[in-house]
Amino acid sequence: MADNPQARYQALLAQLSQQLRTSPQLALQNLDKLLARSAGDPNFLHLKGLSLAALERHSEAASAMEASLRAFPQQSECHGNLANSLKKLLRLDEAEQHYREALVINPAFLQARKNLGLLLLSMERLEEAREVLEEVNQQQPNDASVLTALGNVERLSHEYVSAIRYYRQALASQPNYTSALHNMGLALKLNEQPADALPYFTRAAELAPTLAEVQLNWGNAHFELGDYEAARHHYEAALARDPGYVLAHETMSELLWQQGDTAHFTDAYGEAIKALPDNISLRESLVQVLINAGQFDRAAQALDEAMSIQASPALLRASAELAANRADYAQARRDFEAALQQAPDTDTAHGLARLLIIEGDYPAALSVLDTLQSKDPDNQLTWALKGTCWRLLDDPRYQWLIDYQRDVRVLTLDTPPGYASLPEFLQALQEVLLGMHGTRAAPMRQTLVSGTQTPGRLLHKPDPLIQVYRELLTRAVSRYIEDMPTDPTHPLYARRSKNFTFSGSWSVRLYSGGYHVNHVHPEGWISSACYIHLPSGMGSESNAGCIKFGESALGLGEREVIERIVRPEPGQLALFPSYVWHGTYDFEAPDTDFRLTAPFDVIPQP
Repeated sequence: MADNPQARYQALLAQLSQQLRTSPQLALQNLDKLLARSAGDPNFLHLKGLSLAALERHSEAASAMEASLRAFPQQSECHGNLANSLKKLLRLDEAEQHYREALVINPAFLQARKNLGLLLLSMERLEEAREVLEEVNQQQPNDASVLTALGNVERLSHEYVSAIRYYRQALASQPNYTSALHNMGLALKLNEQPADALPYFTRAAELAPTLAEVQLNWGNAHFELGDYEAARHHYEAALARDPGYVLAHETMSELLWQQGDTAHFTDAYGEAIKALPDNISLRESLVQVLINAGQFDRAAQALDEAMSIQASPALLRASAELAANRADYAQARRDFEAALQQAPDTDTAHGLARLLIIEGDYPAALSVLDTLQSKDPDNQLTWALKGTCWRLLDDPRYQWLIDYQRDVRVLTLDTPPGYASLPEFLQALQEVLLGMHGTRAAPMRQTLVSGTQTPGRLLHKPDPLIQVYRELLTRAVSRYIEDMPTDPTHPLYARRSKNFTFSGSWSVRLYSGGYHVNHVHPEGWISSACYIHLPSGMGSESNAGCIKFGESALGLGEREVIERIVRPEPGQLALFPSYVWHGTYDFEAPDTDFRLTAPFDVIPQP
């Protein structure tokens, strides 16, 4: 029988492929021997790359597959497998390039198309991901992983109803698909249906008992339901499964803080850092949490300990914040600039701009802000800081940016059908809102002092009264938009659209002595505070409890200015551009009295 070298070669490749599935280490040893004799063989190099990838040695795997493609570029599967390793290495742009190259060579390569869609999803390029994944779904319907990925696209686009629909399809195809179960629970919670979410988290945890993320989101659903003991149980379970899980630490510390445990709210960090002393992400998070809580001495101590391990950009930014807090502006500037040099970041750039304004170097601040605005033209904090610079420079663009009489408007809610008067409706709404205020303290990073804030998205909650309130707000916002002048260069007017959505909404209850520090809403377009109940301490003779506009959060002393004060009445709402600095005066009231508002942000839609 004649010898057939090609047949023997194909049989060898098949044997190596089988060996790769059962023992990648043995396959790698054999491939190294073969490559010692046939150094440039593209198939051996490809299989070596797959063996290394199976052993989680992705950098070496990528090198082997790149060598294979240099020897023979027209390998769609090798391009796809190389992209998989590049994705693991977070070389995402290169991974995308190789998935696309695989599809040029073989347009029918469905796995590469699916992986490209998942990559685009991970990069939050949502429209592109949706397009690619829908193509895969048309060719391969009822694939639970593809349907779940499409649900994730919709969820990240804040289209929660559409996301829920995709997750239902995925679970109809594969009822025990853990990812679909977990993400269904998450979408239901985000859609303000936390009670409906619980069974999905329960089932996901049964199927994947080691997944910390399931426990975290399960706890978040309980938090929104006001069951803080259950929430804490699940946060602790998440940390037991993954002691280095930063988001779980932050969430646990926030829960304890809002429950009034200001002495022990970071205890879990201490335990985790003892077990994982070199985990710099944990240390960065702890420092920032302590800064957010205003515990600056503890933050400085934690920062020193962390910096002895690594001077990361996040730690440099925290060091700058602490230096600025103690008025060491020279050190703060050095640290901000060092952090930006290592890793350009919006928060760091804003921090530097704020510092430059405090120091009086307005041209340098504007230079930083111009760079930020070229990348994110709608960031409202950037516009607020630019406006502050323009005001301090007597630049007429300040008046162009904000006319406090025209752009800050006070409207009154309509009386909804079924209520004899607006006060009757407000009393009913007040009872609903107060039932949602279950914590003892405000979230750490919020602007209120001496009060509480509701979790979740208030205006998306299914309560019928909340939905009536939402409709009243919609009418008021529509009137505000209709009265906008035309100016395609203006950051408020250029985004004018009859279509809009409530991107954020919540309720705030302030007690006697409570107030809002000056702030803006960075991700909004139009913002508002609607007044449900005002305390008896708000009289017509003082500014107690009133909202003020124009005074920044930078503490500029004599350089500050209050442009307008609004003394609201129940049922009124103040509407204003999200980039306008605003805060409130404190007030005195009996212990049983309070100031109850229901603020919101609006963003335009096409």
